[in-house]
Amino acid sequence: MTAAINTDKEYQNSLKHFTSLKSKYQATKYNDSSPASLLYLILRKVDLGIELTELEFSWLREQELFETVEIVCQQQQYKLEELRKLENEFSHLKSQYQVPKSSGAFKNISIILYPILWKFH
Repeated sequence: MTAAINTDKEYQNSLKHFTSLKSKYQATKYNDSSPASLLYLILRKVDLGIELTELEFSWLREQELFETVEIVCQQQQYKLEELRKLENEFSHLKSQYQVPKSSGAFKNISIILYPILWKFH
């Protein structure tokens, strides 16, 4: 009985989440609101910052979700540009504060080092 309640609660949460994502990504005209829908999978991927495949973009176009495609493309482009900016800023800060190049074993130090250098700057 408890498993059925949890499953029902999870299903209701998925429905709410899907409705929210459809609104956020301008896909409200898509009629299927089932969390088992391919659209829900695609929108969850987008929301998590996972790049879509060309097959997924094609499917969105076939469903005439052109606004969704536009939003996703803009979002992915923005994320790429922001990532490049952050990498450039970090590289500049490392050279400004003469941080030695890190070897493979210390790559994760960047995660800690960047906010520290940013604060000094």
